[in-house]
Amino acid sequence: MYFADFVKIRLSATTLLLVTIFGQTVIMGFAWGFTGGILFADVLALPDHIVHLIIAYPTVLTLIVTLISTTLSIITSMFFTFAVKEALRHHLSGPMTLFKLRTAIALSRPTWVLRWRSLKLSALTLAVYAVITFLNTSWSTLLLPTLVQWPVSIFGTELDLGSAAFVNQLNTDINAVQANTVQAPAFETINVLTLLSGVAAVDIQGGVQTSSIFSFNGVSYNQSTGGILPAIEEYSGSSNPPGSNVGLAFSGGRVPVNTTFDWGHLGRDAGTQGIAKNYTVTQQGVTANVSCQPIDRSQNTFTVDPIQTLGPTNTFFTWEAVVNCSGTPDSNSQLFFTAGDLSGQMDNATEGFLPVVVCPSPNSTTFTPYKFDIFMSGLYKYNFLPTTICEVVPYLTTVNVTYNGGIISVDRIDTSTSSPNFPLSQYIATVMAYQSGSNQAMTTNTIGDFLTAYGTGNVSVMRSELEDYWRGITEFASTQLRSGYSASGVPSSMTRSTSGTMYIMTYGWRSQAHTYVLLLVVITMIWGTTVLAAGYSLIQGKIHASDPSFDFSDPIHLVIAASGGRLESQLREGDRNQADNSEDITVRFEDVADEGGRKISKRLVTVV
Repeated sequence: MYFADFVKIRLSATTLLLVTIFGQTVIMGFAWGFTGGILFADVLALPDHIVHLIIAYPTVLTLIVTLISTTLSIITSMFFTFAVKEALRHHLSGPMTLFKLRTAIALSRPTWVLRWRSLKLSALTLAVYAVITFLNTSWSTLLLPTLVQWPVSIFGTELDLGSAAFVNQLNTDINAVQANTVQAPAFETINVLTLLSGVAAVDIQGGVQTSSIFSFNGVSYNQSTGGILPAIEEYSGSSNPPGSNVGLAFSGGRVPVNTTFDWGHLGRDAGTQGIAKNYTVTQQGVTANVSCQPIDRSQNTFTVDPIQTLGPTNTFFTWEAVVNCSGTPDSNSQLFFTAGDLSGQMDNATEGFLPVVVCPSPNSTTFTPYKFDIFMSGLYKYNFLPTTICEVVPYLTTVNVTYNGGIISVDRIDTSTSSPNFPLSQYIATVMAYQSGSNQAMTTNTIGDFLTAYGTGNVSVMRSELEDYWRGITEFASTQLRSGYSASGVPSSMTRSTSGTMYIMTYGWRSQAHTYVLLLVVITMIWGTTVLAAGYSLIQGKIHASDPSFDFSDPIHLVIAASGGRLESQLREGDRNQADNSEDITVRFEDVADEGGRKISKRLVTVV
């Protein structure tokens, strides 16, 4: 049953050819339009509710696409075979060999024939057969949505810790008379977090590679904060209002995010969630180069002197740790308190003292934003750590921040350093000085216990751990400061731009230029052949009429025509051992008229 058979009773051949041209053009236009939309958009994503249905019923997607592809393939093939058959019906009105007739029948089905003595015609049938067979695959490939990663540009602003307006504001706040009163509650609240930020930042603990998660204000960071503030709303952390505890007093609370997404010409897709999302944003970070070395006593001094106070059951020690760092004329000191037994001794096995002093003092006139030192020395059970100086060189940098799976990871991408301003370094040093004092309890020290837990046999490894520790605190202090001054909004004079990309994993279509070009070539070739064949038939139909009721590809019509022309007897008389040669016999179709001269059928006769 062929395409014309469905409608030949009601429509003429000319009308069917015009419908064929129109229908094939509409289908090709759909293919080009759909592909053009994908190439223009780069990614064409399905709505979230459809994506959820695909996830819930994955086989249904394949079934629906297969049905649509098969339908389009059948319709396209029907149009093609009808147009080709009509063109060949006009073309076969003259003499031809039996093999050419066989080729015409193969082209109108379509199928393929193979004859070594007629390779060109054989190749033509193979090519047409391959193209038509490839149709269903072409439509399936074009229409089947797959998992795609859809990039959406991100733009926004954040607090610029290097801006002149922020430097002036922080300088005013940190040197105000009531600065210590404002900072004290916040320092007490985040004291444990400061310690944990340093411990989490240690990349190798006891010679073993580690990976830690540090959380602050409801936000989880991979090892360290990197000195950044989350730029993505769903990663912004706490939703509780900070109240009046902003600036230096900040210890937690909601921090607004100023980030927008550029959906471009696909604004209708704004808010698409897909299956999963991750983000990459370029932001400003703060970190430090930290180098821990043995003390050079020719340039630095570090002395620790105790004052004993006898109690009823033990002895209390008041320690004054005094340092003098190279390049500074004045010294810095800090008091520590420990306890021992009644004889004035501390147990070397269970009790320890690890004084830590920042030099120069953050409030000293000799303090500079370029570097400062941290002096450390272990006593009693911490005597495995010899006197060590950690030089801290903080700097602003550009970082690549990845937001994925609820975790924020920070990677430095700008190797050039930009020295921070004076108040920023002063704030970082103040946080470290506070932490240094709070770490020491009456008989233990948290830094000392941390070093003990991960091995004390290698001093170089311990110093490497301390470098990561102080770097982690530098980055956390910067994040905490950035949060405090962003909590109530950031004036435009203090902002810098951020940019990045949101990657949405969803179902849809992604531009694949080479693949789609191949598919369009196949579909366009079929359309072109259909239009040319139909056009040829329309032109020939006006020049000389043909009998549309005779179908040369129909076996019944062909048997009747061959019988009417007595072709069977002529073939029987030929050489039975040369069956292949019979395909070279020249034949033609003749009209058969009734007694009144009306054409009633055709017959196939040989041409001598």
